[in-house]
Amino acid sequence: MPELPEVETVRASLARDLVGKKIKAVAVTNGRVVRRHKSVKDFRALVEGHTIKDVARLGKYLVIALDNATHLVIHLGISGQLLRAKGPKDLKPKHTHAVFTLSPASELRFVDPRTFGEIFVSSPPAEDVEVEMSKFARLSIGGDGLALRAQVPELAHLGLDPLEDQFGWDRFAAILRSRATPLKAVLTDQDILCGIGNIYADETLFNAGLRYDRPADSLSTIEIRRLHRGIAEILAEAIKHGGSTLEDEQFIDPDGNPGRYQVFHQVYNREGLPCFQCRRPILRVMFRQRSTYYCENCQS
Repeated sequence: MPELPEVETVRASLARDLVGKKIKAVAVTNGRVVRRHKSVKDFRALVEGHTIKDVARLGKYLVIALDNATHLVIHLGISGQLLRAKGPKDLKPKHTHAVFTLSPASELRFVDPRTFGEIFVSSPPAEDVEVEMSKFARLSIGGDGLALRAQVPELAHLGLDPLEDQFGWDRFAAILRSRATPLKAVLTDQDILCGIGNIYADETLFNAGLRYDRPADSLSTIEIRRLHRGIAEILAEAIKHGGSTLEDEQFIDPDGNPGRYQVFHQVYNREGLPCFQCRRPILRVMFRQRSTYYCENCQS
């Protein structure tokens, strides 16, 4: 599943050329993609004819601001891709479920083989309605995350975004010290921290020298600070290299380019290979029905 670095890579790419373009028409060939709406016709009526003002991200969601104060929200799900095309003559990939025709002439195509992704339009709440934010998101002391949640109520439940919300290690410590659950479960809980999934939880925990199954409330102050710093470091490096593309090659950016960060993975998908620090083999275990990779020697 595309995680925060992959979605941020897509966001940055789209922001460079979508802003200022008008959505002339939308063709949806699989109604499941717009399942929050009553019909494809209702969805099209909300977006056609409107101009794109901004492209933002919160957690694993892309949030495209339109000129009528609504937001086009896109979640890539497990296998979703957003691809540019010059026009209808360009060959459409299999499983292309939605095509946005833009002006000046171009297309943005939503491709999703497994159809777990979705697209919907969010209308801003009435002025007298206060959006109920996640208790974890309210720990933010700055950034654009809170404003985005207020504008898109469907995303208000999301926890802290490691990039769009600002929170110091002390506030992060308060979260960890209130949870007896394993560290990886906390890092991948989208209601606590949004955007981190299987890959970057494993990489972050290796960076911090912590096991996936350590109870979150067992960490020392030094370990908490190390983990807090490691989240930012790993995500920044992954974004710098365009995210991770694994063997299935599901993730590509809007121009069809794969990510490069998989070359720098320390533990993820490296079962049996030597740890880059101690040379002992990387282990793989099943944790909550997902593969987890770690070094038994380097992670305490």
